[in-house]
Amino acid sequence: MDKKELLMAILVFLENKKKFNERIKLLLNTLQDNEVQLKAIVDFNEIIHAGLVFAQEHHRHIWKFDRGGIFWEHDVPTMDDSRFKEKFRLDRRAFKKVCEKVKSIGKMDSNMRRCISLEKRVAIALFSLGSAAEYRTVASLFGVGRSTVGEIVIDFCHEVCGTLSDCINAYPPHPQELRRIVEGFKLMGFPQCFGAVDGCHIEVQPKKVEAIDYYNYKGWYSVILLASCDQRSKFTYINIGSTGRNNDSYIFERSSLKKFHEHARIFKENSEIIEGINVPVLLIGDSAFRLSHHMMKPYPYGVNQSPVEKHFNYRLSKCRRVIENAFGQLKARFRKVGRGLQVAPKNVNIIIRACCILHNFLKIENDEVFPAWIQEAAEDERRHQPNHTTRLGENDQTATAVRNAIAMRFQNGTNYVTYHEVLMDVDEVSSGDNNGELVDGITGDNGSGDIVTGDAAGTDGGNGSNVDDDMS
Repeated sequence: MDKKELLMAILVFLENKKKFNERIKLLLNTLQDNEVQLKAIVDFNEIIHAGLVFAQEHHRHIWKFDRGGIFWEHDVPTMDDSRFKEKFRLDRRAFKKVCEKVKSIGKMDSNMRRCISLEKRVAIALFSLGSAAEYRTVASLFGVGRSTVGEIVIDFCHEVCGTLSDCINAYPPHPQELRRIVEGFKLMGFPQCFGAVDGCHIEVQPKKVEAIDYYNYKGWYSVILLASCDQRSKFTYINIGSTGRNNDSYIFERSSLKKFHEHARIFKENSEIIEGINVPVLLIGDSAFRLSHHMMKPYPYGVNQSPVEKHFNYRLSKCRRVIENAFGQLKARFRKVGRGLQVAPKNVNIIIRACCILHNFLKIENDEVFPAWIQEAAEDERRHQPNHTTRLGENDQTATAVRNAIAMRFQNGTNYVTYHEVLMDVDEVSSGDNNGELVDGITGDNGSGDIVTGDAAGTDGGNGSNVDDDMS
């Protein structure tokens, strides 16, 4: 008898000691008149053999609860490529690559039961993130426990953040990458731009004692994803976890993103002279941000606004739309984020970060979002995004000189707009995250002069050069 069989017998004996003793007593009573057979039964090996027989008869009942889900084993293998992508939000080729990247979440079969395969674990995680279904629904579909689904999703997200974190690696920028992004925005209509910045509120369910910090002025609980992206709507920086009571400008002013653009020499070394003004590589944002020499925003709206200012606002809005598209695509592909995260507050940041990384990974793999997903997400949008405006920075002479120089270049006929602008008008207008409202680049600042500041945002978590966690 090998050690494996001996261990199983011992475990079964301890688990079912009472039943086992009753069976032995029955055998002893039956054979008490036969001394020879009695000695044989009392022999240790015979007792172990009896235990093994008992274990085989009750093995499934003891170690595994039989569930009826057959979706992964029977339905998925027969799916065509389009339906597979509809269910798991990526194509089969990308699915295999993700499995290779997160293979450490796989488990080994034990002596007691078979494990859930790596591919099934990845499928459970992607299906959970890509649909608005509750964990109990996913559990029933895949034939696993509800708690198992939650554990798999968190394990998967941690592994994605560990093995695919290089998918968000624009800071500090490599000179070649910087030139590629700047040239991309130049083709879209705005010079010297390295990224479009904005914030997105994501609905959460905080603890009662912390709820007031998460309550935004639109009347719901949220955390904020502040991000910048390139001309392809690929994230170059993310800051996750600031509470809903704060605004985009407050978070940006305390982020490592601002520090990069203030202190990194590469942005100044690649400056360009525009209308006699030295213009560094900069960011663009909406009216919620403070105007500075490294952050361009629209001119404040006015009744008698000049054509130069209107044209500048239009150009900036056209290019800034890529960050709205990025948020729209993120929430369309990962409906768990779009519909609101009904998970423990401690797991919110890791799930959002993993979805952002997967968004970039699939961009790199050219696995694009279906337009129908974006349309469905827009129709299913339940919450309106909070909007803030500020006039901070309007008196900054250096910043206004940079903005005026760019505006004058537009006025003087230097035309960067190509067919990319036309494509954005036709194809991307519905993929943003502005709930159908007019964007600031066309309407400008609303003229209210409101200056909204937060007081509980905390600081960056410092866990990466271009991925910040704010645990406030």
